[in-house]
Amino acid sequence: MSKPNFILFILLLLLPAISRAQKREPVEQVKSLMESCQFSQAANLAEQYLLQDSTLTDMLLLKGLALAAGFQYREAIAAFRKALRSDSTNIKVLNELVNVYRQSGDPVKAIDIGWKIAGLAPENRYFRLQLANLYYSVEDYRHAVQVLLPLYKSDSSSFYVAKQIGNCFNELKRSDSAVYFYRRALKITPYDPLVTGKLINLYIRQDEVAQALYMAQVYLAQDSVSIPILKQSGYCYYLLIDFKSSAKQLLECTRLGDSSKFTMKYLGLSYYKQEKYDTAVPFFLTAFRSDTTDAEVCFYSGVSAYRSKKIDTGMVYLNRTLRLLMPSGKFLSSLYAELADANTAIGNADTALLLLKKALEANPGNNALRFKIAYQYDFYLWKPYEGLPYYREFLKNLVPVTENNVNLPQQISYSDYTQKRIREISGTRKK
Repeated sequence: MSKPNFILFILLLLLPAISRAQKREPVEQVKSLMESCQFSQAANLAEQYLLQDSTLTDMLLLKGLALAAGFQYREAIAAFRKALRSDSTNIKVLNELVNVYRQSGDPVKAIDIGWKIAGLAPENRYFRLQLANLYYSVEDYRHAVQVLLPLYKSDSSSFYVAKQIGNCFNELKRSDSAVYFYRRALKITPYDPLVTGKLINLYIRQDEVAQALYMAQVYLAQDSVSIPILKQSGYCYYLLIDFKSSAKQLLECTRLGDSSKFTMKYLGLSYYKQEKYDTAVPFFLTAFRSDTTDAEVCFYSGVSAYRSKKIDTGMVYLNRTLRLLMPSGKFLSSLYAELADANTAIGNADTALLLLKKALEANPGNNALRFKIAYQYDFYLWKPYEGLPYYREFLKNLVPVTENNVNLPQQISYSDYTQKRIREISGTRKK
């Protein structure tokens, strides 16, 4: 073969490759700009090439991706929609359209496109999972679970699917179904902390506290330094009225660095229930500092403080509780009664009497308050005749099964003391 003919033969072989390279070059240029995060330049370059041929699907896809990366969602959607005009079944473009609708805050349209993709690729689990997640993100748990259940039936070995179904049923307040799928998930991936924690919460909510504690103990045998599970374990002990164990578990949380309101509050309550008020005070105060709107913690801070002889501190927090909210009748009555005790302790008997009357007004069913008002008149204010009607009202409203067992510090029952004082005061009046 002569030299000119050989050169011509080589050129003929190279021409298709050169042509393909020229066709690939614009796409590669745009991709290169996007890889270096020059999204605006990439979108502009793509537009220049599209001026020559506006139907290039790959270029429209790249333009849309570049615009979306630059948060120009409306323009990105327009580019993807234009790409679909030439190929309405292009799953790659449709999937990017789902993403941009989701990112732009239009989940309804994202779900519509998600269903279209699921119809085009029914065997692809990813698209069904994406659809379920879209429903979950807008708190449409009923539709999310309808998408997930067929996936679980076709393959029950997926931890994620079992967990998500459990999450959906949990949100739908279908506790039994949630428990079932959480337990299925834990069979696939034992000791997952998030699923274990949710399962424990469900058992607590169903008042199956012993089962909840068992789950926590099983997990802690594998991971003894998990603060979330330790907290749940401590709370379970608290609900089971084992306050020593509750305090032990929650103290371990603090040793590991936990200073959350929950831990501090229930540590305080665990000691409060054991009447260790001086130990409870710092935990309640720490909990209150983390949330100064919590009237309950404020109340227990005040009660624990004055019962541990920090009278001034106790009164500050009890008075602050009143300013935080208007509680229910029983809670308000208890608050007034505690404030009355605190005022009595510092010699403000008149103020204490007014607070006891407010406590009785807030909760007329608490008969013991009638005795306390009478006793306040009789013992602290030296006005036995004014206390006499309250003594009599106390006896009139007495429920022997419960209140006959309430004793004064001298171990004399309220009823016995009342009957004795009525006789004494009435006898004094007759003389």
